[in-house]
Amino acid sequence: MSKKLKAVLIIIVGVVLVVIGVFASMMLIQRFRASQAPATTEEEIVRTDVVVVSRDMFLGDRIEAGDVQISSVPVEVVPRNAVTTLEDAEGKIIKTDLVQGEMLLNHNLADPTNNIKDLSFILSEDHVMLAFPATDLMSSEDMVQRGDIIDIFATFEQEIQTEETVITAEGEEEEEAETRTFTLDTMQKVSVTALIVDIIQNEQNTGEDLLPGQTSTGNPTREENVRAYLLALNPQDALILKHLKDTGAIFDIVLRAPTSTVEFELTPVTEEYIIEFYGLEILP
Repeated sequence: MSKKLKAVLIIIVGVVLVVIGVFASMMLIQRFRASQAPATTEEEIVRTDVVVVSRDMFLGDRIEAGDVQISSVPVEVVPRNAVTTLEDAEGKIIKTDLVQGEMLLNHNLADPTNNIKDLSFILSEDHVMLAFPATDLMSSEDMVQRGDIIDIFATFEQEIQTEETVITAEGEEEEEAETRTFTLDTMQKVSVTALIVDIIQNEQNTGEDLLPGQTSTGNPTREENVRAYLLALNPQDALILKHLKDTGAIFDIVLRAPTSTVEFELTPVTEEYIIEFYGLEILP
């Protein structure tokens, strides 16, 4: 084979390799562009409506109308237990912290009543739930609601040892005990987690007890009788309240301002305190 023919063949082979290289490069570029482009157009994405929170919310918060909104998202990213209507979310209490834009899931919501026995929604691992009786005057007037910040005052009798001694029948000396009455603040800054209520449905008004000129509404009425408050407390505080309740203490609940964070420095009130405070020892 002549040198000229060899040169021609080499040139032909080189051109073919260049063409193949260019073709391969074009194919790679097309594949890269295809991988960067959306797989489907906006019209082809199947979307569904879900409820998301419109602000950061925290464990135990109650969802109000402005706290949630509807958002349209691709159906493939929606969990099967997602909340899809505002009615299913409003009025519920969340069991975990949520960030703005996060989807609401059914297992993260709890009803604020005890109808479904779901009472652990605001409990951290180091707290317990205590049912505290609603027997004081504030409670009888329906002044305490879920979410209120309260202090619990108590008056109780306690036997204490005095400095005086008595001689027993055996001739031994022992300190004399005296029963004293104390009034003090047992708990401060307690949040009312939920209410236990009796719901009484009254009979429909038939018009028999209406005054002249009045008309029957035709609708039954409903009354709510608060029986107890559910309080999330650390176990030691819960034991203190149980002891005072079981030993006959008289409780009164006082309301704080919703934003109150003050720790009051209060002095327990005794007979001596009242005498000194009002100056009763100097009366003629």
